[in-house]
Amino acid sequence: MMNVYDCANELAKALRESREFTVLKEEKAKLAGDKTSKDLVDDFLKLSQEIEILKYQKQTVPEDKTAQLNKLTGILNLNPAAVSYLNAFMRFNMMMQDVSKSITDVVKEVTD
Repeated sequence: MMNVYDCANELAKALRESREFTVLKEEKAKLAGDKTSKDLVDDFLKLSQEIEILKYQKQTVPEDKTAQLNKLTGILNLNPAAVSYLNAFMRFNMMMQDVSKSITDVVKEVTD
């Protein structure tokens, strides 16, 4: 039987070797060299997270936050470096959500 900690280390290794991780790391390095694009992405991710938290807490999202996010989205769509990074970021996050769900499903077997 395989040790859970060995599996976790293998999973970490597999994540680092995944295409999603490699592409995200490359896009992050490119973005780091472009302060304007990086600041736009940071603002977008921060605002998106604030809105998601409000939705999760079943609170009303202020119209100004929604308008600000829409405006940022429009600006970002004109910025190839930002779009490339965000696409890579989303693909990596989707993979991580899938992995997390697999682990959470096992935990639910004994906690529900």
